[in-house]
Amino acid sequence: MNGADDGLLFEMGEARKKLEQIGKVILVGSGKGGVGKSFVASGLALTLAGLGHRTGILDLDIHGASLPSYFGVSPPLTSTEKGLKPKVKEDIEIMSVALFTGNRPVPIRGSEKRNLVNQIFALTNWGRLEYLVVDLPPTTGDEALSAFGLFGSKSALVLVTTPSPLAVSIVSRSRQLARGEGIPVLGVVINMAYLKKGKTKSFPFGRPDRSSIEKQLNSKVLVEIPLDEGLSSKGLVRMMTGRNDFSAAFKQLAAYVASS
Repeated sequence: MNGADDGLLFEMGEARKKLEQIGKVILVGSGKGGVGKSFVASGLALTLAGLGHRTGILDLDIHGASLPSYFGVSPPLTSTEKGLKPKVKEDIEIMSVALFTGNRPVPIRGSEKRNLVNQIFALTNWGRLEYLVVDLPPTTGDEALSAFGLFGSKSALVLVTTPSPLAVSIVSRSRQLARGEGIPVLGVVINMAYLKKGKTKSFPFGRPDRSSIEKQLNSKVLVEIPLDEGLSSKGLVRMMTGRNDFSAAFKQLAAYVASS
């Protein structure tokens, strides 16, 4: 057995040990970029932590990681004898490829991607968590398959789409992939569902057709999350602490996740 094989066996063993300390893994995916998947994953983690659950979040978007920006964390990482130490913000354990690479591109492919997915989880000192929220990459390729295989029976998938029929059509591929890999789907989040100004609602991406989306994705719509013009100026953390449609939608989502 060569050194690469030894390293792989070590990482597989470490991954199993880490997974034993985690209650539930919530995968957040879409198979498509631009629908706000990382945003939903971040909001869900913030809300679960705000409800008192010990929560971590893992960013597996190798080529377009954005979680560090939502939480305001940056490299470098530190290492202990128990593994890499996640960044902590709002009582959430945070790990992302971007905490290694910063804004530099990650020019890897194929088996290297699969190995990186396993390594970043296995070598992180998560401690004990009730929930690990995993931000899947916008693909149905190697990274998503590796995550499904890695987290297996401890995981469930939340699908994210916008009201756009084109987006729903592409997200349906993630639904099919999850079914094929034996990953249960908790339901669907319709993001950017509407824009509210005063008492007036508009629908920049089309009015959500819940029954059509549920039929096409064979999953229940859990919540509709609005666009909010205050997000860019206030930031996600401040928006989540306010009393508004935005934070109420995430509380509804977190309550469903916690009861499932």
